[in-house]
Amino acid sequence: MNYEDRVICFLDILGFRIHISSSISEVDGGDKTEKITELADVFTSIREILDIDRPGDGHDKEVTQFSDSVVISFPAYSESGVFDALQEILLVQVSLAQKGYLCRGGVTRGRLIHTPKLLFGPGMVEAYTLESKAALYPRVILDDEIINVGVAAHAHHHSPNHELQSIRSLLERDMDGMYYIDYITRAQSELDDPELDYPGYLYQLRKIVSEGILAKDPSVAIKYKWLREKLAVHLREVKESAGKLPEGNDLRVAYESIPEL
Repeated sequence: MNYEDRVICFLDILGFRIHISSSISEVDGGDKTEKITELADVFTSIREILDIDRPGDGHDKEVTQFSDSVVISFPAYSESGVFDALQEILLVQVSLAQKGYLCRGGVTRGRLIHTPKLLFGPGMVEAYTLESKAALYPRVILDDEIINVGVAAHAHHHSPNHELQSIRSLLERDMDGMYYIDYITRAQSELDDPELDYPGYLYQLRKIVSEGILAKDPSVAIKYKWLREKLAVHLREVKESAGKLPEGNDLRVAYESIPEL
């Protein structure tokens, strides 16, 4: 058995220890059924997004979920594999945010054995290290190498440049030079009703931020401050745009109802 050259995506749900603690009653130590059901729904939604059947896509994708972590991998040569994986991760991030959860992660390339029963290799160590040591904030990061991998394995009906533009359409470059999947401004097209659901999505992100920055632990609060900075800029932009709509317009009212950060 030899390692395969694979792209590896390691995702981790933020604040999971707190979520688990809140599933147990502080009064009698019993189960909090509602919270447990909520957590089960979170993982079910992740599995539904990542396990969608794609007959004939040739990606040889594997997905493993353990505790609060998810590992996705596929051969580095998979046609349009990088774009498809990033789009799936974006869907996961949007779905989690709608439920009040955030995740962090890293996407890298490395040598890996990943089957339904086995998961190990240097690539796994690299992906975990990228997530735990470099991602830092509620973002899923990658560098230029992963983009180059995606371009090299472009879809047969796309030019390399088209593949590049498709990949970059999901990303934003952060101040540290890393790219991250932009689940703030790129989420709209992934919603059931892109126009009407987007104000509610932004409102939910704002709610997550306003609660998270109150954390007493500075290492936790700073994660939400990162998101607050990104979200505040975007909120100003969409509110300014909505302000051009007629007074009383439902969409304008929806955006104006989102409190400032």
